[in-house]
Amino acid sequence: MSAPIVPGQEPDRFELREGPAYRFPVSRREFLETLGGGILVLCVAGDLSAFPGGPDVGHVFGGRPDGPPDDVAHWLHIGPDGAVTAFTGKVEIGQDARTSLAQAVADELRVPFERVRMVMGDTDLTPFDMGTFGSQSTPRMSPQLRRAAVAARTALIGLAASRWGIEPAGLQAKDGRIVDPAAKRSLGYGELTAGQQLVATVTDDLATTPPSEWTVAGRSLPRPTAGDIVTGRHVYPYDMKLPGMLWGRVLRPPAF
Repeated sequence: MSAPIVPGQEPDRFELREGPAYRFPVSRREFLETLGGGILVLCVAGDLSAFPGGPDVGHVFGGRPDGPPDDVAHWLHIGPDGAVTAFTGKVEIGQDARTSLAQAVADELRVPFERVRMVMGDTDLTPFDMGTFGSQSTPRMSPQLRRAAVAARTALIGLAASRWGIEPAGLQAKDGRIVDPAAKRSLGYGELTAGQQLVATVTDDLATTPPSEWTVAGRSLPRPTAGDIVTGRHVYPYDMKLPGMLWGRVLRPPAF
């Protein structure tokens, strides 16, 4: 039984005689017979962008072809009050990456977890990112933010050493301050930066804190938005109402 013809959408006479858009010269039975007598070889391209003339994968996914930016100011900012703002293109979709990524930053910057604020997925503020998919937020973004925090910590130690006119080797970062144990003095991060951007480079060879020495990451912490979620105050995308917003629906045809 053929589908009813919708008025105004009658098929052209050439379409009535047109063959199928697909062609399988080898049947499933023939394929299995062939496979049984030989070896199936699969070639998987790991990095398509490495092949000459290959697709620009970074461009396809909205990323930068040269990778993430190496300027620490793209990833971290320290306010005059010592509060830390970390930036990431990853978004929070229920996996609580907001907490885990903030823990990584707090660990490397030697600041209390409560002082770290995450800005996620803000296209005006956050740096390069290919997107939030494939459970990659932790294995990819956590090391990146850790390296950025190490670069920031090193820059803060350098600022304190310059302020005191000493070598940075004996200085320590602790509880949001740079401490000089020999002279028993310290300076807060906010005092050192005065709200200005840190000048430092994030490189792949920066040594991050080994897991055995983590003090913040790896511990169970209350989710920042848990209270709003369980009480219904949390605003989800489908709760948002913007000025002039229109409502739409998908209209599907009655037949193929």
